[in-house]
Amino acid sequence: MKKISISLALILTMVMVLCGCDNSNKPTASPEPTKKPMSEELKKLTQNTVDATITLSSGDEINLELYPDLAPDTVENFISLANEGFYDGTIFHRVIPGFVIQGGGYDEDLNSLKADTIIGEFTSNGFVNELPHERGVISMARISSDPDSATSQFFIMLEDTPALDGDYAAFGKVKDDMSLAVIDDIAMVRTGSVSSVGLEDVPVSPVVIRSITISSSDESIPQTKSKKSSDDEDEDIFAIDDDEEDDDDDELTEAEIEKIEDMFSTDKSSKTTS
Repeated sequence: MKKISISLALILTMVMVLCGCDNSNKPTASPEPTKKPMSEELKKLTQNTVDATITLSSGDEINLELYPDLAPDTVENFISLANEGFYDGTIFHRVIPGFVIQGGGYDEDLNSLKADTIIGEFTSNGFVNELPHERGVISMARISSDPDSATSQFFIMLEDTPALDGDYAAFGKVKDDMSLAVIDDIAMVRTGSVSSVGLEDVPVSPVVIRSITISSSDESIPQTKSKKSSDDEDEDIFAIDDDEEDDDDDELTEAEIEKIEDMFSTDKSSKTTS
């Protein structure tokens, strides 16, 4: 009887201890953010694809699918430059973890490369383009004050950034997990500022693009493109790039710069200087 009483007392004690446990510090899984379902129009405009591969000097590859029906001028421009070898030897000159990797405008010596401008195929410029700037999406950099100023520079999203939707010409996305791993590796490189050319977030060891190759059939590639000549000596891809300042009278005011920087608030506290 005594043994039974002791056993019951032990069981009671355990129950009291368990009931008294505080679960307030127990981690709870956050629900996955709900993404907006793709519209029928967007599904239709992304069915036709053009395959492209960015090959780095390291041998790593970023496989892309481009959408010529969604952004025909943008895709045709990218394909033309790739086939001309324009991108060979260029670098990813801007790397911001959690935001973007950007390339296509500078060589390894940080010489700025020039190309013709194209029409900005995005919503705020009167062109229907619903492709969201989600992780892996490729889009065109441009001067913030000129919607039709994109040339050769492109950026690839490291994370979802809805603030860019409708204001930049998204035209494709990374195809596979291995390619996403490559852009993640690029995002981890050490970066710094190069004051001589006015660039920030530049990889200390250049991330060089050996080539960009197009592998789809000619039937899927658009044949027309609207261009306008670029007379600017130095392009300022602001809001996406801190590029060289130019001598044009249309230089952004300090207030405009602050507004843009606020919109694209990114933690740069880990950035080093060289």
